[in-house]
Amino acid sequence: MDISFVIVSYNVAEYLDRCLESIEKEMRRRYEIIVIDNGSSDDSLQVIGTRHPQAIVIQNRENRGFAAANNQGFQKASGQYIFMLNPDTLVMEGSIDKLADFMDVHKKIGISGPRNLNPDGSLQRNCHHFPTLSGALWDYLQFRRYFPRSRIFGREHMTYWDYGDTREVDWITGSSLMIRKDMLNELGGLDEGFFMYSEECDLCYRARKAGWKTVFFPEAAIIHFGGQSSLSRQEFNPHDRMILEYLFQSRYYFFRKNYGRSREAALKMITMIYYGISFVKNKIFYRKPDRRERMEAARTIIRQSLAGRNP
Repeated sequence: MDISFVIVSYNVAEYLDRCLESIEKEMRRRYEIIVIDNGSSDDSLQVIGTRHPQAIVIQNRENRGFAAANNQGFQKASGQYIFMLNPDTLVMEGSIDKLADFMDVHKKIGISGPRNLNPDGSLQRNCHHFPTLSGALWDYLQFRRYFPRSRIFGREHMTYWDYGDTREVDWITGSSLMIRKDMLNELGGLDEGFFMYSEECDLCYRARKAGWKTVFFPEAAIIHFGGQSSLSRQEFNPHDRMILEYLFQSRYYFFRKNYGRSREAALKMITMIYYGISFVKNKIFYRKPDRRERMEAARTIIRQSLAGRNP
């Protein structure tokens, strides 16, 4: 087996159907598809069974989280490469074959990723430098927004770069990643301390420490609709407390695990100051309908920062 697609799905039956269809249409190498259903309540399993019976399905009774569910798929995979793919994506023009060909030649690349495109064809920025305290500060001060081409203020999200060339990067978002199976076995899969968010950043960080490269390959591309598993939650809003809790738990855990508790504490302090100011600003100056949601979101993040518990 050349490539094992590992797809974690949660209540996105229509997107999943289209994703699997695009794989079946574009692939030329030998491949298998492994879908881990994380407790969906829609007709995802019926769609797979009816329209994509060749797919291997792992059914979880509850949402085990993104890292744990992917690890279930990794253990089942038999390909020399694993392609970790979100269900809200479409594979384009033989892109996965191109990525595999590229990694066949470059043996020290442990992880590679394609261009991610929005449905209208515009670029999604999926490459990053590893997170830093200064990067968090620039983000909170919105310097990246005003100086996107700056190599200082735009460093963490690489907004200074046009994505036009193949290059080694620190990490690539996990919506579409090709991972060498030998490297994954060496590193032990994703850290299940991350329920959702930052698990792929941690994997790339560990890969770098072990001597493997992470490389962006623009000749391959996918369309990524973005965030549909989260959006499928009926109560979702831009300041959803559960999503925020997982996001900041994961961010703090990454800092604590890889940089130490002192940097984690500094990140929490920066975060609490920013969201404390945000809470007061919304309370005093704004009268928009979503003011209460924004205030509650800020309160949630401050509480999460003070709690100090693991994800």
